[in-house]
Amino acid sequence: MSDRRNPVNPMDEKRRLEADAMHGRAAPTVAEVAPLAFEALKGRLKEDGKAGRWYSPLRLYILPAMGEIKIEDVHQRDIVRALTPIWKTKAPTAEKALHRLGAVMKHGAAMGLDVNLNAVLNAKQLLGHSGHTVRHHPALPWQDIPKLYQSLNANLTVERALMFYILTGGGTRIKPLRLARKDQFSDGVWTVEGEAIKGRKGQEKDFRIPVTGEMQKLVDWPLQETSTSYLFPSPQSGKTQTTAVSDQAIENVMRSRENEWGWHEPYRPHGLRATFRSWVSEVDPSMYAVAETALAHKVGGIVERTYARNDFLEQRRTLMERWSDHVTGGNS
Repeated sequence: MSDRRNPVNPMDEKRRLEADAMHGRAAPTVAEVAPLAFEALKGRLKEDGKAGRWYSPLRLYILPAMGEIKIEDVHQRDIVRALTPIWKTKAPTAEKALHRLGAVMKHGAAMGLDVNLNAVLNAKQLLGHSGHTVRHHPALPWQDIPKLYQSLNANLTVERALMFYILTGGGTRIKPLRLARKDQFSDGVWTVEGEAIKGRKGQEKDFRIPVTGEMQKLVDWPLQETSTSYLFPSPQSGKTQTTAVSDQAIENVMRSRENEWGWHEPYRPHGLRATFRSWVSEVDPSMYAVAETALAHKVGGIVERTYARNDFLEQRRTLMERWSDHVTGGNS
């Protein structure tokens, strides 16, 4: 088993365990198979799972309770025992842990081990409904977006970043916005690498975003940090190393408005995507496909998407100019 102090090459470990299985030696434990499953899957994960989010539910809730159990001996009772303490109190995390364990079990089966693949499904049945209700991010009413936008000060990098995010309708989500670089902008288009957009892991096609006149003003905004490649560098950056503004800093801008204006809901940047979408539905419902594309959503079924590869760039440019007029106080 690998740990940070004594790392083990995953491929060597996999070959060892497979050889043990072939020669009838003791089956590996859950803790031994888990890192091999992660190694096999990480190519499909965002940033190859480097952030640790995929493995974290296993490490925190499965391995402490079940890590020493041989994977061939795992029973639904073991899983229920491990997850019952958090099944209702930390439902999303518990469900992720169960899903990750399922992936580990499948990997064990692929190694030729006698694994009970029904154990995870049976455990979920025994655990019952978690009672968790998905809560979407509250969306600031589109009628109130001009007040928010016009309260922001473009001379402050973090507020300028939020201004830019609003103008995109939240189409890129926060991370690509934070990490926007000057060299991504050319000829009225901001090009974001395909894998940087949520839901596009493994896709090579880049996402093009039309740059409106108001957005271009922010792109061209004079910066003191003229040497940085980031469009929105963190004010905390040092002289020798520049970092991008943080997502928490951008969120804190909206938190400050919440406190100042007494919002009834905790409006946050992600909810602005729904704000934009609601505005489109009100002013021009016929722009459904254009608006969905602006939010980097997949439109239509897989066959339809195969033949309709138009990214509606110019139609989106027209729509985003109308949105810009709205948020800056012009006519919608």
